[in-house]
Amino acid sequence: MKIWILLKLLVTAICCVGYTALAGADHDGDVNIDGEVDVVDVLWGQQDLLAARSLSPAQQAHGDVAPLVSGVPQPDGAFTLGDVLVIQRIALGMLNFSVPGNQFNIGDSIGEGEAANGTIGEPHHETVWSTGYNGADSVNSLNERFELGAAADYYENNASRDPLFNHAQSGAVIADFAAQAQAIVTASAMTPSGKVDMATVFLGNNDVCAPSMGEMTDPALFEAQYRAGLDVLASSSATRSAQIHVSGLPAIYWLWNAKRSNFFCRVFIWPLVPCENLLDNPADDCENDVARQDPDTVYPGDGANCQRRKALHASIRDTYNPILRDVLDEYRTSNRLPNARYTDIYDVRFDSVHVNGGDCFHPSTAGHALLAETEWCRTHWGNGDAACP
Repeated sequence: MKIWILLKLLVTAICCVGYTALAGADHDGDVNIDGEVDVVDVLWGQQDLLAARSLSPAQQAHGDVAPLVSGVPQPDGAFTLGDVLVIQRIALGMLNFSVPGNQFNIGDSIGEGEAANGTIGEPHHETVWSTGYNGADSVNSLNERFELGAAADYYENNASRDPLFNHAQSGAVIADFAAQAQAIVTASAMTPSGKVDMATVFLGNNDVCAPSMGEMTDPALFEAQYRAGLDVLASSSATRSAQIHVSGLPAIYWLWNAKRSNFFCRVFIWPLVPCENLLDNPADDCENDVARQDPDTVYPGDGANCQRRKALHASIRDTYNPILRDVLDEYRTSNRLPNARYTDIYDVRFDSVHVNGGDCFHPSTAGHALLAETEWCRTHWGNGDAACP
C-alpha cells in the first residue's frame, strides 16, 4: 500500500510536463505511443509493473530506455522499474532525448569541412557531418536527418543560416572552446526558441597534431581549457539544458596509413602539413604489415617513425579521449549539463576514400559521410534506425 501511495505522489508531481518524442524511434520512453513523453507514460509503466495493465511488445520497446550509459539509453530487452524511473526523469524535463529545435556546431577545420572536395584550404560547410546542408551530396548529416524526421519542429541549417549555426574555425584548438561556446550562447537569441537546443563539439585534433610529441597540448592544460568551455555552456540558461554532444578524437593513425603509399601526398603535401608527429618521415618502417595494421602494439622490429606514430595513437586513446569523456561525465552527473553526451569514434578507421586527395589530411566528402553515419548511430536516435548496426 505504501508503494502505491508513493507512486501516486510521483505521478502527481510530474503532471502535465512532457516533450515531443522522435518519430519512429523505438526506445524513447513514449509508452502509449502518442508522440509525447509525459505523466501518462509513467502511469502506464507503473501499472504494467503492478500487473494492473499489460503493455504490448511495441509499447514495452518504447519504454525500454534503461540502463543509461553516459546519459544515453542502452535498451536491455526488458521493461523494469529502472525504465519507469528514466521515463519519469524524461517527463520531468531532467533528461531530453527529443529531436532538438536547432543544432549549433563548435569545432576546427573538420567542422568547416575544409578541403572536403580536395581543394586545399577551401571550407565546405555544406558538407560537414553535423550541420551540413547539401542534400545532393553523399553526407547524410545530423542536420539533414533532423530536418527529415521533424520538419515542423526543427529549425534546420541551410546556406543562409549557416553563419548563425556553424562556429567552427580552421586551426582551432581546445583553448578556443570557451570563445566558440560564448559565440553560440550569443547567437542562440536569433533562433525561434531563443536558446541552443543542441550543440556538437569536435575539438582537440590540433592539440594532438603537433610538430613533435613533446609539443602536444599538455594534458592538464587541455583539461583546464576544456572545462573552461564547458563552464560557459553550463553557466548560461541558453545552453545549460541543451543536448551537448562531444565527439572523441579519431584514431588519426589511420589517416597516415590510408595515404602512405600515395607519392603526391607523401612527397609534396605532407611536408607542409603541421602534424609532424604523425606525418614526418612518412615511409613505413613498421616491422611488417601485421605490425603496421596493429597500432596498439609496438613490435620489436618497429622503426623510430612507426614507434612515434604508435605513441601518438596511444596518447589519444589513453590520455586525451579519457579527459573528454570523463570530464563531460562529471558535468552530466552533477547536473551542470544534464544532457551532455560523449561519442567515442576512436575505432573508426579512415581508408583512402575517406581522406581528400588535395591536402591528403582532412576528411573527404566520403569521410564526412562516415563520420555522420557513425555519430548518428551512436546517439540515442540511432537506437531505432534500421540502417545502424
